Amino acid sequence: MKRTLLPLTCMLFGSAAFAQVENGSFEEWIDVELFDQPAMSVEAISSNHEIFIDAGEANVTRVQNGNESLLRLENIEVDQEVYPAFYILGNTPSQDGENLVFEGGIPASDPNISGVSVDMAYDFPSESSGFVIVQVKNDGTPVGEGTMGTGTFFFPLSGEKTMGNEVFDFGAPLGIQFDQIVIGFATADLVSDDENYTSGAWMEIDNLAFEGGSDIIENGDFEIWEELPAVVSPVYVDVELNLVNPKFERSTDASEGQYAIELKTTAEFDQAEATLAMIGSSYVDDTPVVELVESHGALSFDYKYEAIQDQAEVELTFFQSNGETPTPVFTTTIDLLPTESYQTVMVEYKQLLLENSIEADMVAIKFFSSKEMDGISEESVLTIDNLQTSLVLNSSFTRPVQFEPITAYPNPTRGRVTFSFPYRSTGFYRVYNIQGFLLQTVDYENAIRLTHNLIGQPAGQYTFRFYDRLGVRTVRVVKN
Repeated sequence: MKRTLLPLTCMLFGSAAFAQVENGSFEEWIDVELFDQPAMSVEAISSNHEIFIDAGEANVTRVQNGNESLLRLENIEVDQEVYPAFYILGNTPSQDGENLVFEGGIPASDPNISGVSVDMAYDFPSESSGFVIVQVKNDGTPVGEGTMGTGTFFFPLSGEKTMGNEVFDFGAPLGIQFDQIVIGFATADLVSDDENYTSGAWMEIDNLAFEGGSDIIENGDFEIWEELPAVVSPVYVDVELNLVNPKFERSTDASEGQYAIELKTTAEFDQAEATLAMIGSSYVDDTPVVELVESHGALSFDYKYEAIQDQAEVELTFFQSNGETPTPVFTTTIDLLPTESYQTVMVEYKQLLLENSIEADMVAIKFFSSKEMDGISEESVLTIDNLQTSLVLNSSFTRPVQFEPITAYPNPTRGRVTFSFPYRSTGFYRVYNIQGFLLQTVDYENAIRLTHNLIGQPAGQYTFRFYDRLGVRTVRVVKN
């Protein structure tokens, strides 16, 4: 069941003609083909998950040495930016710097493991370096001795090495209880804050195994590869495609049609980060925009928001071109509160612009999964569907209209308030609380005056918006 939730700057359309914003129904998605990777029995991640989305290239690849497959890592330069290479049997760390804790890992528990064995070659030009890192964990927490904090062994690499076996030794068998080991390789110093990476640094690895003990690393010879499944991306929606920490999903929980878009607030190094989606098929600089239909004056969308003590936000920035470079002329925002089901927000933007003596012919629409404020939560999920523009109930607001105001008495009131019209009016009115949300819609006919009862409502200011043949008028009433 879909309900209508209307902030103070919004209204329902009544009879209207609608124009779907291009792919505002979020039914159009494209497949983004990805890259090949070793077929491991555990979760593994590489720099390809980042560079492929940013630059369309891969720097962790498969190479042949005779009949054998090797895993090659290489720093590559794309558009004057050097992308360092890494490969982790596990997942990226949840903390930064030397206190890092990697997620996932290879199942292992033999206390006789004393190191990691690998056939490898590498070349680090000039002063560049790489490393091998191993982290021993139990129940997700690093345990035991290490050279870089608890349970973490760090082995720096520099210079050149031809293909041959290398053992990265822990110094002694682990001799402790553990259930996972993470192994990572990198062709740059990714632990420090230095991002001056050297293009052309490379490493090739094969026959990865544990030294000592009976635990094995499946496909440690990197002979079996598979293509990472394609991901889908919405057409005419500018949203970050992140393979490591997905920011959005194609949701089948749509208000209309088959699909909607789901924006997620995610965690980045223990900090929640809101996801931004921008809608539009045209661009002003790097900002997608929607060209406004001249006869339309309202924008609507359906949303559902799952959150704990959080708010989402939609930001509308209007532009005026006048045949020249479009210039932003007005910005407004609407807070989106948590809901149990889909609700509809309809923004009467033409009246809003008219009230501010502004003209506009395009708008940038930005949805944020969390409002930028303290306390945002990584559990917050904003689902958007059915974004469109429309005609409004009438077009009287397209030019200034002068008429006698509606009066309210008593005001302030303890409960009942009577409204007096300067003429007989037929239409409806809406009542909003101080937060700007709709409490009630009431139809009336041929009225010269009418009474509304606020008994049962808390003290505060209430806004009444009256809609009839002459337009829209607002009356504010205070309840004591």
